[in-house]
Amino acid sequence: MLQLALRTLRFRAGMFVAAFLAMFFAAAIMMACGGLIETGIRTAVPPQQLASADVVVTGDQEYHDSGGDPDEPPILPERVHIDAGLADTIAALPGVQKTESFVFEGTPPPGSVDAIGVVAKPGADVSELQERIDAKLSSAAVTLVGDERGQAELREAKASGVTVMALAGVFTAFAILVSIFGVASMLALSIAQRQRDLALLRAVGATPRHLRRLISRETLLLSLFATALAYFPGRWLGEFVFARLAKRGIAADGLAFRQGWIPTVAAMAVAILAALAGALGAGRRASRVKPTQALAEVSVEGRLIGRGRALLAVFSLGGGIAMTIVTIAVMSGPLTPATAAPAVILLAIGFAVLAPVLTKVTTFIVQWPVRALGGVTGQLAVLNARGRGGRMAAVLGPVILLTAVSTGMLYLQTTNDEADRQDFAGNLVADVVVTTQDRFDPGLVAQINDLPHVAGASEYVNSVGFIEKPDDSSPTNEGWTLQGVTAGGADATTPVQVTAGQLADLRGDTIAIGNQHAEKLGVDVGGTITLRMGDNTTLDVRVAALFSAPDGYDTLLLPADTLAAHTTEGHATRILVKADENTDPGQLVADLTTVTSAESGLTVTGRDVLLREFDDQKTTANFAIYLMVVMIAGYAAITVINTLASSMTARRREFGLQRLAGSTRGQVLRMAGLEGRSWPSAASRWVLLPCSGSWCRSASSASARCCPPGPRGSTCRRSR
Repeated sequence: MLQLALRTLRFRAGMFVAAFLAMFFAAAIMMACGGLIETGIRTAVPPQQLASADVVVTGDQEYHDSGGDPDEPPILPERVHIDAGLADTIAALPGVQKTESFVFEGTPPPGSVDAIGVVAKPGADVSELQERIDAKLSSAAVTLVGDERGQAELREAKASGVTVMALAGVFTAFAILVSIFGVASMLALSIAQRQRDLALLRAVGATPRHLRRLISRETLLLSLFATALAYFPGRWLGEFVFARLAKRGIAADGLAFRQGWIPTVAAMAVAILAALAGALGAGRRASRVKPTQALAEVSVEGRLIGRGRALLAVFSLGGGIAMTIVTIAVMSGPLTPATAAPAVILLAIGFAVLAPVLTKVTTFIVQWPVRALGGVTGQLAVLNARGRGGRMAAVLGPVILLTAVSTGMLYLQTTNDEADRQDFAGNLVADVVVTTQDRFDPGLVAQINDLPHVAGASEYVNSVGFIEKPDDSSPTNEGWTLQGVTAGGADATTPVQVTAGQLADLRGDTIAIGNQHAEKLGVDVGGTITLRMGDNTTLDVRVAALFSAPDGYDTLLLPADTLAAHTTEGHATRILVKADENTDPGQLVADLTTVTSAESGLTVTGRDVLLREFDDQKTTANFAIYLMVVMIAGYAAITVINTLASSMTARRREFGLQRLAGSTRGQVLRMAGLEGRSWPSAASRWVLLPCSGSWCRSASSASARCCPPGPRGSTCRRSR
């Protein structure tokens, strides 16, 4: 069978071009996704200031005690500092030549630094030195070597790597799904065009096992060649996508693209297995044809849909409908995509599996307008389409899958974005925002609060933290939003209603928390909560107030100066101002501009600046989704063009016969175009052929004969 497979590929190469292209592009996409995954895992950042150091000691930006997946810990948003005294401790270790301390951003707390660079003595083993240094470190510090050293300089690198890896994982899942359907469709079409060859093999004694081995070995050889050629295009595609992500700020500037042999081999293996799975599925019926039926079935359309395919469609649609009901009835907020996205995928798979049925339904619906608008050419296109339902279903299946997934993900994303924006706008109470490039004057907030027509003013600081005592977890296990406020203006600038205590008591190490959240934790006003702050330090805070807030307001309020001390900047950079009921916000902007003009570096704007920043962040995050949709749409276009081109190439004899019988080139092209737009079904066995002024219906285009000359426009019908 191997020799027969080689000869088939050699002498019938044109028949396999479509399947080869499908495998080639699928492998290229998967290799690109593999490179992105490796990039996210490695998080390679070539060092700049730390280039001379052999080992770098810095703070651990991962929070390992969140209670979630230990392999995917949350990333802390603030710079995690380390004790400056570690430099002397490390310098005393064997194999250390010298140490140097570094501060890359902000002003660290006294006695702390951002990183320590360690230079090894000549001849010292770096891995052994790293182990000795690790033994002296606490759990809040880590050592970095190689290209990881740059992570100490680029704080955002770790979070950026996780984002790139997550996006690449989604890309890979869709790429595998798309490749299986795309390659299976191409192979199904290729096998359908070789029915006569396979029938002859069965007639001369080949067993079903022989045919399965033939098809699988043909596919294996073809996929090996296609995936090998896809290496360089796949790497280029991965670099191109990564460059777009970096340009949009999704990947941190400085993060390096890496694609080694592991993702390449893995992508090749997945592409080959997907091709083999598609080949076995596509050749299943051909291998089970009885020898006595083989030659008779060459020109006969098979049954509309098999039992296994029908069961798969039922399970997929049932699962998709169940997920949809759960999404509508149960899920809300940030957890909605957890069930909505699988619902989209399951429904798409279910409808794609039902492609033969949908081609029949669609062709039945569009046949009258096609005939009315296309005339005789339209009638010919409809009947040709109905006679080739199996082949056209190979086109429709991937289109259904890719279109449904793409549009479903787009609508899901835009719907979530609109809901998030409404929540953000509803929770934004302030009318005016005062921004500084440095630090605010200590008395500026009080000065603004004393102005007429000002309902309240508050410094604004934000971060993320975790509640460690009492034991607690956030809805997505990514931490709670922490907002720093000024006690005197918190009531006016936050969307909360105090139910116990008062926000004016938010001074020092205190906190205000939602009443339902407090009830869940078992704390009340005066109780104590232990927070893990964004810089990986712990803080014991006393509950000063309880409040009720709109749904989705998962925010804890702390004094602005307390929270700012645990952020990378170390101070507030914005003041939120609320106008009273009788004051126009525009007039308040003008008044504040006059008041703050004496201080340099201050900017006064309306609340729109915060809304624009929110929209910009969403646009940046959505770019990855749009990029994925573009890739899926591109592969869908290639699949459709590839399938139709292969199908039309196999009908050259039919088209030649039509031209000999009197059809013009334009008529043939119009017929083919109408077929492509009408989505054929597998209902009819009849094909129209033009014959010297009349139209003849015959069993198949390959064996059709023209009717005897008759009146123009007349038809004759000959059954199988």
